[in-house]
Amino acid sequence: MSKQENPHPDDEFDVLGADRTPQGVHRSPVPRWRQWLPFILVVILAPTLAFVAVKALSNDPEPTATTTVTSTADAGATTEPATEEPTDATPDGATSEGSTSEQPSEEPSTTAAADLDHSVSVYVLNGAGRAGLAGTVAETLGGDGWTNVIPDNYSRQLPTATTLFYTNADFEDEAQAIGEELGITTLVESADASSNGVVIVLRSDFQS
Repeated sequence: MSKQENPHPDDEFDVLGADRTPQGVHRSPVPRWRQWLPFILVVILAPTLAFVAVKALSNDPEPTATTTVTSTADAGATTEPATEEPTDATPDGATSEGSTSEQPSEEPSTTAAADLDHSVSVYVLNGAGRAGLAGTVAETLGGDGWTNVIPDNYSRQLPTATTLFYTNADFEDEAQAIGEELGITTLVESADASSNGVVIVLRSDFQS
C-alpha cells in the first residue's frame, strides 16, 4: 500500500525529521572483566584439558616387544634330524612272536646215491703221461660203488685239460656224481666222444 501524501505543508519539524536516521536501542556499556573472560578461560582450561588427555593416553597398555636372541655359536650350525630307534625291533634269528626262527636245512644233494645207475659204463683214459694213473682212478671209482669201470691209455691231442664226457641227459646225474668224486669240473655232453655212458680223459692237470 503506497504512502498517502501528507495534505498539510511541511513544517520545521518535518524538515528536522527528514535529516535524522533511525538509531538502535540504547545499551549500557559491557564491563571490562566480561570482555577478558573468554581469553582467561582459554588460557586456564587449555593446559588442563591437554594434561587430562595425555594422562588418559598414558594409561593404555603398551605392546610388549619380543626379542629373539640368536647365539653366535649356533649361527653356523646345521640342524640334523634325529634318528629314532625302532621300538618293535626283534633280535636276529627271532620272529615277531618271540620264537627263534629255525635255520634253513641244507638242500639234499641233487645226485642222490640211491637214484644213480652205478652199472653205467665208465671209461678212464690216461692222457696225463703218468703210468698207472688210469688204473688208480678206476680202483677209486670201484671202491665208491661203480661196477663197470674200464681203464685205458689215451694218445690224442684233444682235449688239453682233464674232461668228463657223457652221452646225453640220461647220464647227466651219473656224470655229475663221478665229477664230484674225482674233482673234475669240466663236464661235456657229447654223443661222439662217449658212445654209451661216461668217458674220462685224464690230463697232467688232474689231481689224484
